[in-house]
Amino acid sequence: MTFQDDIRKQVLARWELAAGEVTTALSQTLSVAFLGSASAGKDAAIRALFGVDFGQVDPIPGSTDRVRVAAVDPGGRLLVVNAPGFGDVRAEVDRRAREVLDQLDLAIYVLNCDGGATIDERRDLDAIRALGRPTLVCLNKIDLIRPDQREGFVTATLAQLGVEKKDAVVTAFDPLPVLSEEPIGVEKVIAWINGHLERDGKNLLFAKSLRNKAAACESIIRSAARRAAVAGAIPVPGADITAVTVIQVKLISDIAAVHGKRIDQDLVLFILGEALAGTSKGFIRWGVKALKGAGWIPGGQVVQVAVSALGASISGATTYGVGKAAIRFVQTDGGITGDELREIFDSEAFAWKDRTSGP
Repeated sequence: MTFQDDIRKQVLARWELAAGEVTTALSQTLSVAFLGSASAGKDAAIRALFGVDFGQVDPIPGSTDRVRVAAVDPGGRLLVVNAPGFGDVRAEVDRRAREVLDQLDLAIYVLNCDGGATIDERRDLDAIRALGRPTLVCLNKIDLIRPDQREGFVTATLAQLGVEKKDAVVTAFDPLPVLSEEPIGVEKVIAWINGHLERDGKNLLFAKSLRNKAAACESIIRSAARRAAVAGAIPVPGADITAVTVIQVKLISDIAAVHGKRIDQDLVLFILGEALAGTSKGFIRWGVKALKGAGWIPGGQVVQVAVSALGASISGATTYGVGKAAIRFVQTDGGITGDELREIFDSEAFAWKDRTSGP
C-alpha cells in the first residue's frame, strides 16, 4: 500500500465521525459573561471579539438595562451576558435570564487600567470566582499607561486582585489610533477561552462566532498540533500515521466549520494528499531524512529513544502546516493549486518546527 493509499484509507475511515463531531459541537449552547464597571470597556471587548455592537443586539426576555443578555450568533446558541459586576445580579432578572447566568460557562472580567483596581472590583471578582467558573481578567486600556510603567502596574494590580498571570491578559479593546488600528490582546483572549472551552467541546461554537477567523483558527490549530505531537505516530511514508491523521481530519473539518464552509471527504483527501505529498525540498522529505538519520527504518521498528522527540516534532509540525494550508483552501473556496497548498504547508511546518525545537 502506498502512502497516498494509506492516507485515503484513514480519511475514509474517519470522515463521517469527524463530520458528526462538528455537528454535535455546533448544536450546543455557550454562555459567556462580560463583567466590569461602566467605563471598563465591556462593549468594546464584545465588539472586538464578535464584531457586533452589543447595544444593537436584541436582548433575550428577562434582561434588564443593568443586566443584559443577548445572543451574538444567528442561531442563538452563543449567549453573552453584559453586566457591571456579579454580586447577586440574578435577583434583578427573571427566569429566562437567570437560567443563562446559572449555566454560565466562563466569565471575562474587564478592568479599566486607567483607574487601577478598587475594593469593589476585588469583591465582584471574588463573587464570580466563587461560582467555580473559569474567569479571565482583562487589564484593559493598557495603552493609557506609560510603557515604562506597565509591567509594574500589571504586577501590582494582579496582586491586589489575587489573580495569577495565567488568568490575565493585557488588552486595549478600543486603543488609541496612534498606537494601533486594531484591538490589542484579542488573540491572547481567544487562546485562553479556547483552552478552557476545549475540554467541553464548546470551543468550536465560540470560534465560529468570532470576528477574527484567523485568530480563531490559530488556537484550534495549535491545540491540534500539540495533541499530534504526543499521539505516538509519525506522519511520513512508511510509518503508522493513523493517530495523526485522525487529528488532522478533525482539524480540517473544524476549520471549515469556523468559516461556515461545506467540505466533504474528497476535499479533505485533496488537502492532506497534496500537503503530505512532499517535494525534494519539502518538509516531509526533510522529516524522512531526519528520522532515518536517527535510526528509523521505513516499514520496520522505530528506535524509540532516538526518534521519540523528533517524531513528536514532525507530527506537531505537519499538523500545524496542514491546518494553515486548510485555512487558505477554505478562504479561497478551493481556488488554490496543489503546488500553492504544498508551499504553504512546507513553510508553516518548518516554522512550527523551528519555534518548538530546542536550541
